[in-house]
Parts: sequence; structure tokens; C-alpha cells
Amino acid sequence: MLRSASRSGAVALTSAALMGLSALAIPAVAAADDTVCAPEDVTYSVTGGTIEWGVKQSFRNYLNMPFVEGGWNLGEGVTFQGAPTGADGRFIWPVTSGAVTSQNSAAASGEGEVHLHGHHGALDTRISNPTVEIDGDEGVLKMDYRGTELNMDPNADPVYTEGTQVVAATFDLNAAGTFHKAGTVTVGSDRSILHSEFVPALGNYAAGSEMDPVTLNLEVSSACEPGGGDNGGGDNGGDDNGGDDDDNTGGGIFGSLGNIFGSLGF
Repeated sequence: MLRSASRSGAVALTSAALMGLSALAIPAVAAADDTVCAPEDVTYSVTGGTIEWGVKQSFRNYLNMPFVEGGWNLGEGVTFQGAPTGADGRFIWPVTSGAVTSQNSAAASGEGEVHLHGHHGALDTRISNPTVEIDGDEGVLKMDYRGTELNMDPNADPVYTEGTQVVAATFDLNAAGTFHKAGTVTVGSDRSILHSEFVPALGNYAAGSEMDPVTLNLEVSSACEPGGGDNGGGDNGGDDNGGDDDDNTGGGIFGSLGNIFGSLGF
């Protein structure tokens, strides 16, 4: 009777021990938000940012002259920063979509309109929805535009002009961008060059005219952070866990089980 009671207690103790040991033996399942992956599997995407372009400083100076009675109106999230007639003045469009296409290439598009006006409506141009495409150390700015050709004759019929995603300007970057990293990536130029497709939007400037710099700020995120392909690699000691697999008095879980069963007389 005493031996039977002892065995019952031993079984209960052994079950508890097994439960404790099994918790140690089963590796934890990787968390769903574990974002480490092999470098070749990392992808990058654009989640926000801004496109900045002041058009041309001398043009903004002209619009602000008293006899022109001009200026600009901003819509749909566009802002202006810097001095209206200064070299640092620029319109800022929020980036609404974009993509990282390679280590040194990316594209982004913004929304919103800048209404340039003067001479009581004789000067009337709207530029909107910029797209910037970067390839290495070169860039292209595209935009929509619509308006009328500048004509100071009040009796003349207006001549309407428009274009959709035409090349407004090209530019060379100060340095090639590196878009394969999470965070804010900024690339920019010292100047831009007016493209022939955008000449009708401004009227008084010929193709090849020097325009204001273009700056692109991109918020880049990655689906996972690059990590080692073997999670650290190296030799973890092989199959030897500190004892002979055939000896239940050795190290590891089975050695521990052997010690428990032996002490209970099993």
C-alpha cells in the first residue's frame, strides 16, 4: 500500500516535471512582427514626402512687382516656404504615391495646384500634380498645366493651353540618392533646365532656360530589416550537448529525465 501511494505521488511529480521540461524543450514561435530577413529579400517602398520647386526666382520677383499686381494661390495641400522673391522660395507639394525601383532610382508623385496670375488675368497659369523620376544622378520633373497665353491686349480672345504630365524640367543631382534604407531620403539639384514641353505653360522662357532647383524628400520604409541569412551562423556545438546521448545521466533534457526517473525508482 505504501509502495502504491509512493508510485502515485511519483507519477504526479513526474507529470509536473515533464510539463516544466516541455516548456523548456519547445522553442518559442517567432513573433508576427519579427521583421528580420535576408538582405536579398528586403523591399523598400515610398510612404510619403515632399516635392519642392520654386519655378524660377526671377519669375516670382516679376509677379510681385507693383505694376503686375500678381502672385499665386495655393490649393490641395500645397504650401510655400522661404522668401517669396528669394532664392530659398519654393512651392511644396505633398507626395501621395511613389516607388523605389532600385538602389539609386525612385519615383514620386504629388497632388495640388499652384495658380500663377497677374496683369488682371492676362497672365493666368495653373501648374499641378508634379512627378519626379530619379535615375542615378539625373532627374526629371513632370507636371500638369493649363491656362492662357500671355497677351496684354484686353480685346484679344484668350488662347488656351494645357498639358498633362509633360516634362517641365530636367536636372542633375548634387549626389546620387541611396533609396535602399528606411527613413527620410533627400536628393536635390542646384538648378533645373526648362524643357520644351513646358514652354507654353510659362510663355516668356525658352527651352533650356535655367530654372529653380528641384528637391525631393522621400519617406522610405522597408518590409523587413536586413539580417544575416543564417541568423548569426556559426557552429553551435553540433549534436554534443555536454554528454553521451546513450547515457541518461548526461546533460540536456533527457539527462534530466533520467535523473528524475532514477530517483523515483523507475
